[in-house]
Amino acid sequence: MEVDFSNWMLVFLRASAFLLVLPFFTMANFPVTMRVATSAIIALLLAPILPSFPLDKLDFISVLGVMAQEVTIGLLLGFVSRMVFYAVDIAGSIISTETGLNLAAIFDPETQQSSQIAGTILVFLATVVMLSLNLHHWMLLGFEQTYTILPMGGAHLNNALFENILAQTSRVFVVALQISAPVIAVSFVITLVFAVLSRAVPEMNVFSEMFGFRIVGGLIVFGFTLQLSAQYVSNYLNRLPEDLMNVAQMIGGTR
Repeated sequence: MEVDFSNWMLVFLRASAFLLVLPFFTMANFPVTMRVATSAIIALLLAPILPSFPLDKLDFISVLGVMAQEVTIGLLLGFVSRMVFYAVDIAGSIISTETGLNLAAIFDPETQQSSQIAGTILVFLATVVMLSLNLHHWMLLGFEQTYTILPMGGAHLNNALFENILAQTSRVFVVALQISAPVIAVSFVITLVFAVLSRAVPEMNVFSEMFGFRIVGGLIVFGFTLQLSAQYVSNYLNRLPEDLMNVAQMIGGTR
């Protein structure tokens, strides 16, 4: 199998930037050499089936421009693929705030920083859902299909692209609210009940008594709604290949 080095290098740049943003490839305990090797293998498989790009006929500045384009495309596609993990992280922050666990932090192996418990649980849940349902295969397939509508060196910025990214960003907050909505509802009901009790029994220390009920009630509801949260994550991930294609079409100026 003959591989054009120019094709291989440009695909390698796009694939490396794509994997650089994906959550499980960016974990601190994931070897950098493994990520580079994965990008090289993807480039080795895709380069022979793509039209040859005349990189040797361009001057040095144009070559740097094409390389920067491929890196930018990969980062943008990776950012779109990672949005569901931003959603579960925001949902975890909301749940931790509503249950009073926002001060209880644990070590997050992905970022090597302290993170809230609910957010870490939901991030691991999203990763498990992606891997167990083989949705990462569809993500890579969507990445491969982007070359059919967005060839190498064919990137163009336009208003439709920014509007699409803005719409997907707003969808992140919608998914985060859907995941955290049951805990928010329970927290609201508990607060309402204790507000009524404070009127009926003025001697009661409402804040100290309510704190424990919010933690227990929030954790119970959070545990029972994990399956529902997994369904929201799965629905989002199922749309991911289509989202990648839409973004690629807008970058390529075909939409």
